[in-house]
Amino acid sequence: MIKILSLCLNDFFKKKFILLSLLPFISSLLVIGLVLIFGANELFDLLKQSLISTDFSFIDETKHGFLVSLLSSDITRILVMSIFYTLGGLLGILLSVMIAAIIAGFLTPIVTKFVDQKYYNTKLESQVGTTKVIKISLAVFFKFILILLITIPFLFVPFLNLFIINVPFFYLFYKFMLIDVASNSLDELSFELTMRKDGGFEFKFVALIFYALSLIPFVGLFFQLFFVMFFTHLLLRKNQIYRA
Repeated sequence: MIKILSLCLNDFFKKKFILLSLLPFISSLLVIGLVLIFGANELFDLLKQSLISTDFSFIDETKHGFLVSLLSSDITRILVMSIFYTLGGLLGILLSVMIAAIIAGFLTPIVTKFVDQKYYNTKLESQVGTTKVIKISLAVFFKFILILLITIPFLFVPFLNLFIINVPFFYLFYKFMLIDVASNSLDELSFELTMRKDGGFEFKFVALIFYALSLIPFVGLFFQLFFVMFFTHLLLRKNQIYRA
């Protein structure tokens, strides 16, 4: 993997890929900026002020009296405030990374083609069907929603919530990266074998490292194509071993 890292660093920091990497970086910043402008900032301020002053007049007390009394207690206020600050910042980072990853997904064919032609020259016997990719992606997304729903109760546990919130989002990041890169770099048979093995241990391990790096502000926005490049090398090298 050290050799792959060296190849990726050498190729990524060239003008072509630096310029391409600006697309997901700038796009995600624009989307997050628009979200903040059109209401999210006001919503956060309203909740923060209410927790401090215990004024929940924006909630109908006749219908949700228990909720108002619960939110007014000191213990609940401290608990909710800790969740508000920690998860709010983390979710903001995760949202921006997901937007950058979606934009980068449209550029994946460019990256995989470059890596393949320069280093591997693979001849694809059959292309992966778009319908199959969509079906697998939808299944992954619904599993992500299910995992997210399961983790919600744990979000109210201080400190544990910082780790548990990452479980569904790591799953989504890892699976979508696998589907995206594998469908653009492998033939249909190799794609199916790769998906059955979930990419293998190396892919999962690297995905975990890249996901952790993505939680560092701006790193996950700019280096999405670097991640794609690394994963392409990983899958194409493994594919060569299988065919040898």
